Amino acid sequence: MTVESSLNYQQTFFNEFSDAWAKQSTYHLYKGIDQTAETLRLEVSETPGYILAYDKGAQDELQAFLQRSFITFLRQHIPFFEVADDGRVFFGDWYHRREFGSLSVFDRSIDQLTPEQRNILPQLEAFAQDPDHYLDNQIEALRKDVYRSVNDLHNQLEAATVEAPSAPSRSTTAPGNSFRGLLKNFIDPDDDDTSASEPTPQPRRRSAPADLKARFDAAKAQADSEFDAKKRTLQVSAAITRYEYQAVIGTYSSVTQFENVLASLKDDFMRALEVKGDQANA
Repeated sequence: MTVESSLNYQQTFFNEFSDAWAKQSTYHLYKGIDQTAETLRLEVSETPGYILAYDKGAQDELQAFLQRSFITFLRQHIPFFEVADDGRVFFGDWYHRREFGSLSVFDRSIDQLTPEQRNILPQLEAFAQDPDHYLDNQIEALRKDVYRSVNDLHNQLEAATVEAPSAPSRSTTAPGNSFRGLLKNFIDPDDDDTSASEPTPQPRRRSAPADLKARFDAAKAQADSEFDAKKRTLQVSAAITRYEYQAVIGTYSSVTQFENVLASLKDDFMRALEVKGDQANA
């Protein structure tokens, strides 16, 4: 491309972009952004800065204008989302509802910036696999984690209270008895009554060390308190996830379909803008 052709290309583009802004055409403004990003191999989110000479005020004005259309679309496209005017997206309108993310206006997507937001979809996926036992499975996993050290101390406590079995005592046999025993073995060597009558050695219990018992009691008390608190948190979280799951299933056939809708927001939004433009020009 020559200097002249390059300048002509840029002049044409800026004329078209200026015309789109004058006509308040959301569709053509987005098309101009996408075209520039592709041509210059820029991130879409960075492209408006390039187009507007990195003027912060102009970028904010453009974003505010485009955001209004995106919010309107999203409120209709995913009806259980509550979208605030400032671009925050909430999952439902119930008590303890969670913030799902924030709009990325130029990218036409929803950004999940915190770990809590990024955990929502994995939790929905896990809930969908076994709705009836979702909470039970979480509580059991919590129990194993919280009481792991307590169980280790309990095993040490059990081992410390058991001594090795004592060896059976050897009784002194009287000479007569020794002769009769020898004669009996000679007559009936298979008779094992004598050995069978001897009691099996049993382990003897002893008191556990006081410091180990104290450590066990303290660890169990702490684990009980921690388990009760975290269990309550899990119960509240599971109830919220159930509400979210019911909202998803009430609108889509599965959590997977909902995730596909989220992934195609940009394409669906652009198609809706294009159709709206076609109807306006009809």
